Amino acid sequence: MSISTPLATTYGARLSAYLTTYEDLKKHRKRLNKSLVKLRHNLDIVTKDTRKYSEKEKTKAITAAQYDEDQANGTLLLLIAERDSLYASEIKSLLEVSGSRLSSYKKLMVSRLKRAVQTSKKLLEITQNEENVTVRTEIYIYAALTQGLYSVNKKRWAEALQAFSIARCGLELIASQNSDDNEGESFSRTLSEELLDTLVDPSLNLAVSQNEEEESSYDIITVARKHCHDDTLAYLQPAVDLIASQDPSFVQEFEEEISKTVVWREHTANVYNDEVSSKVGRLGRVEWKNFSEADDYDGLLQKWTALVDLHEADLSKNKDEDDLDRVQDGAIVLTYLKYHMHFTKVKRDLLLIDQLESKQFSSVAKKLQSHRDVLRLYDSIIGTVEQLKDLPGVYNDEDMYSTLENMERFFVTKRATVVADSYALANKLPEALKVYSHLSRTFEVESDFYKIESFPYSVTSNEEAQGLAASIQANLAKTHIMTQFHIEQDNSDFVIDNVNKFPSSDGINRITNVGQKGAIKPVLSKAVLFDVAFNYISYSSRSEETGEAEPTGDKKKSGFFGIFGR
Repeated sequence: MSISTPLATTYGARLSAYLTTYEDLKKHRKRLNKSLVKLRHNLDIVTKDTRKYSEKEKTKAITAAQYDEDQANGTLLLLIAERDSLYASEIKSLLEVSGSRLSSYKKLMVSRLKRAVQTSKKLLEITQNEENVTVRTEIYIYAALTQGLYSVNKKRWAEALQAFSIARCGLELIASQNSDDNEGESFSRTLSEELLDTLVDPSLNLAVSQNEEEESSYDIITVARKHCHDDTLAYLQPAVDLIASQDPSFVQEFEEEISKTVVWREHTANVYNDEVSSKVGRLGRVEWKNFSEADDYDGLLQKWTALVDLHEADLSKNKDEDDLDRVQDGAIVLTYLKYHMHFTKVKRDLLLIDQLESKQFSSVAKKLQSHRDVLRLYDSIIGTVEQLKDLPGVYNDEDMYSTLENMERFFVTKRATVVADSYALANKLPEALKVYSHLSRTFEVESDFYKIESFPYSVTSNEEAQGLAASIQANLAKTHIMTQFHIEQDNSDFVIDNVNKFPSSDGINRITNVGQKGAIKPVLSKAVLFDVAFNYISYSSRSEETGEAEPTGDKKKSGFFGIFGR
């Protein structure tokens, strides 16, 4: 445990210990107490006379000079604050499973959080000369988290807003400074993201919902950028300047004009939720052309999905709305959001297909298994296009509906080419030839195959459709040649090579066509034919027939010339 990594020493140790139950928290707190005892002895800060302990307690007398001389003094204060914060978490876990002595335990929890806040303030005071800005930033983050928890339990929402806003800006900075390549930096980044997801963002949402002065429903990032500059908690304000000295973008408020309308096809709709309009504007400015991996679109897809959920929640709240214009605006905005969400998913799946097809495989079996994954992805894409066709307003838009139908044909054809290639890999060339022959007859592409010029994230285009049609014709010719070659290799020109084979008309023509010069080729003899015939030859029966022939008696003499007898 060290002051050089305040967050890893405190919340990082909790994360590594997998504290989920009351007993887990209690065991961890006892281990922390043992570390504190050793550290006190090493620093010779032990109060043996426990009478009037608060007056004789030596940790309160630690100064900045002592910290500059030995940083273990700072580690001691950090662990004392963590022990009190852990005790509060332990009591909270106990209250969640048992309601006994509810009020007394809650008071104890709040008092422990208060002591943790006071110790954090003392820690900030003695570390004011700390040269390492990362250590100083993490100490402020820990102090802000402790203050935020205390303010939430006391229902001081303005304090909670500022504390958790500062903590969020600081954690974003820490996460941006660490990469996934180094193991230590990877853990720091993971810890920052875990704290944001499980503690900071839920607490900020709660504070925003309880703050009456917070009229606009901005997203969490906007809230943090705005309220980190509040002056409710003066002792935390230096943290903003400290973060700004490293990267001012993490504490700057967004200066942007939020568009209150969206345009989809020929329809313009008003957006009545500031958070939705703000996020739509930011998503519209995303440099997606620089994205090359499917993972890049995963985050984008999550944001569009979250926007759809947020807007649907607004629509459900206002389902009894009497203003027809507002109802229509809500429907158009929902179609706009789902339209972009579905196209983001299509683009993500296409990139996954590209990644699979670009891999090198050591065997045909592995390549065929990859083709199965590709077919499943194309099934997902085709299903997504069908969902696009079912969006409100699409069916009545002839150009849009016709375009989506052709898009579905395009991806169905792409899927069929994968099937044909799989047949070819499996050495089933006639089946591959049948697929390509069918595609060449059915997939025809004109110049206006897509009546809409472009799609979100450029998922496809008229040029791609024309290229697919050309590749089908090329593959058809190639497969036809390969199929004919294999047939000729498999078939023999000689009937005698196979007793079960009979000459076809083409073979007979070749044999009887005397106009062509013949070709003499060696023919394998089949001695077995003679052996089988020999079994049917019987010389004994022949001799018996000759033996049985005997001369007859005297014949009657015939008359003249043997015509008339006597």
